[in-house]
Amino acid sequence: MSTILTPDQRPDAWSAVAEAYDRFSQQVTLPFADDAARLVHIGQGTRVLDVAAGTGNFAFAAARRGARVLATDFAPAMIARLQEKAREERLTVETAVMDGQALELPDRTFDVAASIFGVLFFPDSDKGIRELLRVLVPGGRVLIATWAPPPRGEISRIMALATAAAMPNASPPASPPAPPPWARLGDAEGLRGRLLANGFAHAHVVELRHVWVFDDIEQFTRTMPQAAPPAVAMFESMTPAQRAAFVRAIEEDFRARQGDGPYALTHEAMIAVGRTTA
Repeated sequence: MSTILTPDQRPDAWSAVAEAYDRFSQQVTLPFADDAARLVHIGQGTRVLDVAAGTGNFAFAAARRGARVLATDFAPAMIARLQEKAREERLTVETAVMDGQALELPDRTFDVAASIFGVLFFPDSDKGIRELLRVLVPGGRVLIATWAPPPRGEISRIMALATAAAMPNASPPASPPAPPPWARLGDAEGLRGRLLANGFAHAHVVELRHVWVFDDIEQFTRTMPQAAPPAVAMFESMTPAQRAAFVRAIEEDFRARQGDGPYALTHEAMIAVGRTTA
């Protein structure tokens, strides 16, 4: 039986949002990618692999430290945008279109392997973790970032409020809604346990919070529906009136709580750091 993939598990869906995702990621995921690069030793000549690299936030952080970086992603448009940015910033980053669950790379090749908000979308996240382990040299380090599980994270509250405003007459679910797929990596202890269960000798998890500050609510509400496949799918399922109600609810919520700005939106994430057997 074939597996039915969700929008965030399809390369074509991520390619379709590459430009909007890149703008969004500069505000949301970039600070966490910079944090991740500080959590392991990366210096001149360090061999670094960035899996599900998106448009390159972690790859660039490693390259700026002198690392030899290979950035992979299963979405060709993400890699194309990453290459374009590397040229603009005059950074040397090798790239390849590749499935993070089946890396076309030899064993024991890299000193550091990372997946910053990537493994969380894999249909088989454990397989992705084991692939990161496989390509690391003895004593190599892994970095895996994921969002803090619900109900943490302010964006979850805002999206739920706006959805209720857009579809007030929707029938309540017969059972509590399932957590989003990315939440299956668990809380900090659960994420640490995943790394140990999949073969890493040591692991710890750092929990972090960053804030996105902006002045233009309308720009925020324009970006959100385009920045990731789940948001695109959700908006496509709405009528024009429902979309308008959704956007209006977000704008009213921000203005009621934060006046005329600047507006602040917090994001919470976890970064797991693992080490292979030396």
